[in-house]
Amino acid sequence: MGLKTRVFVSDVDNLGDGRYCAGMGVEMIGFPIEESHPRYVSADKYKEIASWLAGIKFAGEVYSSADVDFAAYDAIETIVTDNPALVDDLSNRGKTLMYKIEVTSLEETEQQMSMLEQKVDLFLLEFSADLTAQDYASIRQLTEEYKVIIAGGFNENTVNDLLDEAKPEGIALKGGSEVAVGVNTFDGLVEVLEAIETDEWA
Repeated sequence: MGLKTRVFVSDVDNLGDGRYCAGMGVEMIGFPIEESHPRYVSADKYKEIASWLAGIKFAGEVYSSADVDFAAYDAIETIVTDNPALVDDLSNRGKTLMYKIEVTSLEETEQQMSMLEQKVDLFLLEFSADLTAQDYASIRQLTEEYKVIIAGGFNENTVNDLLDEAKPEGIALKGGSEVAVGVNTFDGLVEVLEAIETDEWA
């Protein structure tokens, strides 16, 4: 079994999420690695979680400051940020840089992407409202020029329409909360992943 597109799951702070994502064929999971984040994952906790996982890539989420000891998170390949002030610094760390934009206007979003494209490898566009067929067409124009991952605006019933019509590089989901050891609230993650399962590895 596999997934029909690339999937990035952010805000992972526990082994339960990590193991589930790895088992489902998620490509990459992200750990909040700055201490000010409410779901901060220390280097020791990161190594403990990562040691149990195979066949999955790791990202470090950094939103307030680039003052992070990336060497302590040795297997992280990608850095995620939404802070334009950090782009210059983070783009020189020898890792893939993913830039997150909360979309309010696709026209403004495209302007941001155009300004940042020389230093950003992948754009994560986050939508709060449900996406429409017209939105898919507008996003398709962006995906033809940039590498784009879509977060929000879809659910298990619409995710395949998004993939077929907008042609993004992949989708992004959020990790759940661990309400007790080994007991997680996945908050829609399971349903979306099951909706894009395929019989062959993507």
